[in-house]
Amino acid sequence: MQVNHQQMGESPSSSDPAPSIPCGLRGANTQWLRVILSAKLLLPLLLFFILPASVRAQFTTGTSGGEITITAYTGTGGAVSISGTINGLPVTHIGDYAFKNSSGLTSVTIPSGVTSIGYAAFSNCASLTDVTIPNSVTSVGDYAFNGCSSLATAVLSDSLSSTGNYTFFGCTKLGGIAIPASVSSIGDYAFYGCSNLTGVTIPSGVSNIGYSAFYNCSSLASVVIPNSVTNIATWAFGNCASLSAATIPSNVTSIADYTFCGCSKLTFVTIPNGVTSVGYAAFYGCGSLVGVTLPNSLTTVGSGAFDHCSDLTSVIIPNSVTSIGKNAFFDCSNLTSVTISNRVTSIPYATFYNCSSLTNVTIPNSVTSLGDWAFASCSALSGVTIPGSVSTIGNYVFDSSNLTSVTIPDSVTSIGNNAFGYSSSLRNAVYMGNAPLMGTNVFISTGIGFTVYYFNDKTGFASPLWNGYPAVNMGDSSPVVQWLLSKGFPYNADLQGNPNGGGVSLLLAYALNLDPNQNLSRSIPLPVVAGNQMSLTFFAGSAGVAYSVESSSDLKNWSTGSVIISDPDVNNFRTATVPMTGLRRFMRLVVVR
Repeated sequence: MQVNHQQMGESPSSSDPAPSIPCGLRGANTQWLRVILSAKLLLPLLLFFILPASVRAQFTTGTSGGEITITAYTGTGGAVSISGTINGLPVTHIGDYAFKNSSGLTSVTIPSGVTSIGYAAFSNCASLTDVTIPNSVTSVGDYAFNGCSSLATAVLSDSLSSTGNYTFFGCTKLGGIAIPASVSSIGDYAFYGCSNLTGVTIPSGVSNIGYSAFYNCSSLASVVIPNSVTNIATWAFGNCASLSAATIPSNVTSIADYTFCGCSKLTFVTIPNGVTSVGYAAFYGCGSLVGVTLPNSLTTVGSGAFDHCSDLTSVIIPNSVTSIGKNAFFDCSNLTSVTISNRVTSIPYATFYNCSSLTNVTIPNSVTSLGDWAFASCSALSGVTIPGSVSTIGNYVFDSSNLTSVTIPDSVTSIGNNAFGYSSSLRNAVYMGNAPLMGTNVFISTGIGFTVYYFNDKTGFASPLWNGYPAVNMGDSSPVVQWLLSKGFPYNADLQGNPNGGGVSLLLAYALNLDPNQNLSRSIPLPVVAGNQMSLTFFAGSAGVAYSVESSSDLKNWSTGSVIISDPDVNNFRTATVPMTGLRRFMRLVVVR
């Protein structure tokens, strides 16, 4: 073409035929014509470079059964629209790894004919901001959108049966997700690390929430879990630091390990009937948890289950529970009240360590061993009853407590190192049986004047010193003496004394099972008049005390003749009644030792 030479700045040779130029365009106008011709040649190339990015998408494909699978994306990114047909065949699959690591991809339009998205298909597409999966898609492979750190919006197909494993793992900008009703399972790590996810509704058809499914969704404030869910896997909601409320469905039978671990804003949780176990560290670090309801179906409280639940104030461990794990209530520093199941046989290692607000605890008769550190650093613990079933008291069990007195039952055969050490208020230890095997420093740094007391017929003791501690032989065993010592009084205290100024003697306090260290003026039982009789209900179960009730009409002459007293109830309470005759009637309770 002759004009090519002209465009390159060359002069035509004499042998070249003259270019064909229309009339009227010769002479000076010839060069102008050459410029126009040159522009016409460049125009197709110019148009190629200004085509929109969505048209420039490039793929490699595979064909099977008359259907197209996108196997790889070879474009440079931007907004990509996948055609519904290629070479006249329908596009039905996006293959494994097809768009993986396409860092320039910002959005993708998937045609309605696609039925599956393969393994890691869009993994690590760091600039991808939104995606809509059409309802024709029934399967999304594992890791499909893993690491899409800019993905803010994702609309899922209404035909999906599962979210797959790692599907949105690490999609840190994903703000919300509607899980379609067709989904029956949420895969492992499905939304792991979606730190911008604020809320999610799990549809009623879901039966399984996978391992770490919502782990570290730190903005997730609420979640509705339907009753269709039967399994919530380990770490499912771990480290959801904004989660303040969660309802556990009634069909769940166990709370897995670490399920709500690190949910520091969770305030209250009800574990439904049917749940038999709370797993290892299930609620570890739920520092705002103020209340928890444990069901009567529960048999196991796992190790560390409520470890570091610092706001938990009270807990009732139902009698269905047979096992409490180590550290179960470790560092529950605001726990003031605990009821322990009467079927557990051991309080293991550090179960209530540093429960610094716990003041009193009753250990049930089923317990045979107290593990190391079980109640250590319970600095407010001033009262404890060690039952006659306990044979072993481990190391540091009551270290740094506020106990004033402790009674060691005759069942105890060994006491570990520092078991009662650094309990600066502890004034005495009463041994009911023979001397057990003693560790080192059992009573180190206890209260001023600390003394060991033992009875006349018990072996292994010595007086005035035993194991380096002052020791006193109290003679023959007496329930009143044991009680006096357990309340911090000398074994030979005057029983007619009134130590707290409330008008109640030590003997009456003992007889009525009252605490003589408190003001008892309002604790004495009072008569009740109803109809034509007066009644008085009182505790009548203290050993070595005889109880009687007398009546009078003039406060001078007293008699038991008209008094009827009931048999003791299961708590050793009895009720005395007298008929109301005349103008006045008085009753009095008499206790004799």
